Amino acid sequence: MKFRFLIFIFLIPVFINAQPWKSKPFSVSIFNNATLLPPASLIAVFNQPIHPGIAFSYEFGWRETIKSPVFRRINTYDLGGNRVYTGKWFQNVGLSWFYHQYVNHALVLTSHAGYRRYFGKFSAEASLHAGYMHAFLLTERAVKQTDGSWKTEKGFGKPQFIAGAGIGIGYDAGYHYNIRRFFINYDFRLQMPFVKSYVPLLPNGLLSVGLQFTLFKNVSFQDKPIQDRLECPE
Repeated sequence: MKFRFLIFIFLIPVFINAQPWKSKPFSVSIFNNATLLPPASLIAVFNQPIHPGIAFSYEFGWRETIKSPVFRRINTYDLGGNRVYTGKWFQNVGLSWFYHQYVNHALVLTSHAGYRRYFGKFSAEASLHAGYMHAFLLTERAVKQTDGSWKTEKGFGKPQFIAGAGIGIGYDAGYHYNIRRFFINYDFRLQMPFVKSYVPLLPNGLLSVGLQFTLFKNVSFQDKPIQDRLECPE
């Protein structure tokens, strides 16, 4: 029931958002998951065993921030100038899987919410995220039975919650109405409860590389100005 409730909460913004889903960006990425504190988890991909993962997400967003063109300290929007997009308040819902060598593999449902700033074709972002993780053990564990005996089994897995924050940079090789954005993100999250008796919160650091893209062009954006310049009326 908790899992179904989380899915419902994550998908509410998808249904209430007015813009068509076809023009919204999807993303796919690969990542390394390290159970270490930063900065060790940030560089773990270079000096630790790789714990690989793959993630898919859908970004429905909230609104974009806009800058009005100014020519000699005059706001020229009312005179016919075009506004330029400077950033975006976004939210997404994603599904990922990762494999932790000798320990477990896990499915994770998350939602990220944050702000992405545009610098021409480049971008930088920061976000918060929360979600549900279900870990499947790779080794058997001893479980105490009602009669006092012990039995080794893998079981169905362990449900846990996660929460954290992240930063990222990107470069859009496409256009505002047809996104082809390559990105590198780093997310730090806490996995809870891990082992209540001695490690209730387990730190995780994820370094990911991926591509964000739209499946269909958003024709309503094709007449908008290029992001790296401001237009002034003739």
